[in-house]
Amino acid sequence: MTKKEKFQTFREKYLPTWAILPLISIFVLNCLIYWGSDLLTVDRYHFDFTMSIDRAVPLIPGFVWIYILAFPFWAVNYILAAQRGKDGFYRFVATDLTVHLACFVIFLLLPTTNVRPETVGSTWSEQILKLVYALDGGNSPSNLFPSIHCYVSWLSWRGVNNSDRISKWYQIFSLIFAILIIISTQVLKQHYLVDAIAGVALVEFAWRFYNTGNRHSVFRNFFEKINKIRK
Repeated sequence: MTKKEKFQTFREKYLPTWAILPLISIFVLNCLIYWGSDLLTVDRYHFDFTMSIDRAVPLIPGFVWIYILAFPFWAVNYILAAQRGKDGFYRFVATDLTVHLACFVIFLLLPTTNVRPETVGSTWSEQILKLVYALDGGNSPSNLFPSIHCYVSWLSWRGVNNSDRISKWYQIFSLIFAILIIISTQVLKQHYLVDAIAGVALVEFAWRFYNTGNRHSVFRNFFEKINKIRK
């Protein structure tokens, strides 16, 4: 077997060809929704759902590393979700796309923002946090409710949980890391409690909705037809 064939075998094992288009679609939709809704609501009033409990949570810049590591964590777990097999994977995809679209509607109907704390320190964590703030809306963050950061992290755990082909230790790690990411959104003041609760609640509702019956078949049939055309 040539190196190219070995690579293809390895890639097909962890990233089957039929899973590539749905994953690309999820990424593209995420970008369109996040930046698109921001453009559509830029001149509208943005609500601030900050509560007293949110103000009581301290700023902990060190959690910025957890916040950043969420991105490779998402990528790995979304790929690993394909290990659930076609049916399980398309239920996962249906959950993600539905929650993404729900977030888009909410972003348009209820634009949100918050007031970020001033970071004056010079540690690595504080400098990186300043960069995160600058790249994510600066002093005018938006698209906070529900939290995409929280919902994608929670779904990343759901995607590997109870999978026969994923090690139990990694399933446990994914749950712990997803919780740490959600905590990071709170202690970095990127999101507040209501944002996190809404994100997780949407995932749980959609996950249960698509894991009974064949409600996910619309998504599966669509992507399978596109994959056939591409062949």
